[in-house]
Amino acid sequence: MDLNSLLPLVPEIVLTVLALIVLLSELVIKRKETIGTLTIVSVAITAYFIPESFGSAFGGMFISDGYSTFFKFIFLTSLILTVLISSRYLEIEASPHGEYYSLLMFSTIGMMFMASAGDLILLYLGLELMALSTYVLAGFIRHEYRSNEASLKYFLLGAFSSAILLYGIMLLYAQTGTTDINTIASTLTERKVTIPLLLSVIFLLAAFSFKIALAPFHMWTPDVYEGAPTSITAFMSVGPKAAGFAALGRVFLVGLDQLHLNWTPLLIGLSILTMAVGNIIAIQQRSVKRMLAYSSIAHAGYAVLGVIAGGIDGVSSMMNYLLIYMFMNIGAFSILILMRSENIRGESL
Repeated sequence: MDLNSLLPLVPEIVLTVLALIVLLSELVIKRKETIGTLTIVSVAITAYFIPESFGSAFGGMFISDGYSTFFKFIFLTSLILTVLISSRYLEIEASPHGEYYSLLMFSTIGMMFMASAGDLILLYLGLELMALSTYVLAGFIRHEYRSNEASLKYFLLGAFSSAILLYGIMLLYAQTGTTDINTIASTLTERKVTIPLLLSVIFLLAAFSFKIALAPFHMWTPDVYEGAPTSITAFMSVGPKAAGFAALGRVFLVGLDQLHLNWTPLLIGLSILTMAVGNIIAIQQRSVKRMLAYSSIAHAGYAVLGVIAGGIDGVSSMMNYLLIYMFMNIGAFSILILMRSENIRGESL
């Protein structure tokens, strides 16, 4: 295999190697704060290679373009911000730094693969890498019951949504004979709309709705956000959500664009329901983290309007919305961490 064909994968390869170094660094580094600094340097090195990695690999399975690059910078920025707000939290909870930061990095690698996936199989693999890391991070505070409960709920419901995604991919493959997103788009121009094809769209939409917390697939969000460590809640509310939108945009606006008259009404209904549920229920909350969870749900309803609108303007509005949302949301959770101490949680209104 020609090594030049791996050039689009350089950022992911670099971050993987550096994540392994961070994982092992706790064995030799005594000052725990240094591990956080090492993580930030690792992210900066990865970001340096992204603009130079445009192209495709493995026959179009992996695509590095302007769309994926924008999302990768969102992922890496959210990772840096999470590292910055995590140091104080890890000190209070006396948790291992190396495992924590490396899991954040592996989760980010999964997101980067999701954003660059030109094939549904690679998209699924990236999603699982991201999800498995966040399952562990949600229950990272092992001595706390709420954290363990959040991890278990997230794992069970996440596994269910992954199964739905696989069913959708299976049905779509049965109808088109391929899992390549661009080939699916060209194949659908020559095919009539059938019931199995519509079922595949429904399954895919349900799976992505779970990942980005669209109502009524949002039920896991308040409990998981409340129980997970606050720094991880901040990360989960931005990184995985943006990765879900990146995948949703590429699959539905490229691969399933020929069926937009079929899936657009469904997405409009989900958007309206999500905005209503998120905003109305957020008002009733006494827990700040649950309130921010419902706020995150409502914001997903707003952001998905960009996918509904479609076109360059719709996609760019969604991307800009997620960029601003990242700073806003992590900033809100960082305030909760600043109020946190060994005896005071600062999470109740």
